[in-house]
Amino acid sequence: MKRYASGKTIKRQQAAPPSWLSLSEEAVRAPWMIRTRSMYFVILVAAFLVLSAVVASGVTLEADDAVIRYFKSVHGSNPSIDMAMIVITSLGDVTTLFILGVALTIIRRTRKVGMIFLIALVVIVVLVMYMKPLIGREIPPYGFEPASELPENFSLESDSLAPFAAGFSYPSGHASRATALAFIVGYAIYKKSKKMGYAIWAFPIIIGITRIYVMQHYPTDIIAGFMFGGIVSVVLSNAMKLDEPFFLSRIKGKEDRAL
Repeated sequence: MKRYASGKTIKRQQAAPPSWLSLSEEAVRAPWMIRTRSMYFVILVAAFLVLSAVVASGVTLEADDAVIRYFKSVHGSNPSIDMAMIVITSLGDVTTLFILGVALTIIRRTRKVGMIFLIALVVIVVLVMYMKPLIGREIPPYGFEPASELPENFSLESDSLAPFAAGFSYPSGHASRATALAFIVGYAIYKKSKKMGYAIWAFPIIIGITRIYVMQHYPTDIIAGFMFGGIVSVVLSNAMKLDEPFFLSRIKGKEDRAL
């Protein structure tokens, strides 16, 4: 408020808050965006550690093997299903998701989401690679025999790129990476459409089913992959502030502008 000699008083208008601080955006927060200090996160980490100890002890092997043998029994019964499983499971490969992450990073509106997803991808690949030999559970011994003949030189991508971890199955890297995609990219989608934000969580579930079908994992490998992918995503999303806008002012030297 400023008073002039004439006695008139003029009120200063307050600057409008940035558009990204609108109540509508503040209210739209995906329910899976939990804090690292929350009880939910503690329970998630504890559940993963307990499951890992149980799997390492071999207690779950009989039940896991029963599920695997069932999937093995339906191999070759329908060539279309076999081929669909091969195509879908390839969507969870490192190469496929890396290309998606780069594409998201290039697009200005999704740059921060893409960066966090790429970092999550690298962290998951490295940590899973070292966890597999630690647990020491070998992949199912039955092998995948599709009804249709696969193209020459074609092979399913191993769950781990390192030779010393390629023969082990726990936890599932594919399930972990797919969960990170659903968590991080799903958050951005949820702000635009809640239904689509929830729908993307079908992706890791479908990837998990295909990995069991092609004889690369036991069910508990997939469950552990969901948990581990969630843990990494929660940590990175909080550390890199996924729920806050991404500013480019330091790079461009311009006024901060939220993406």
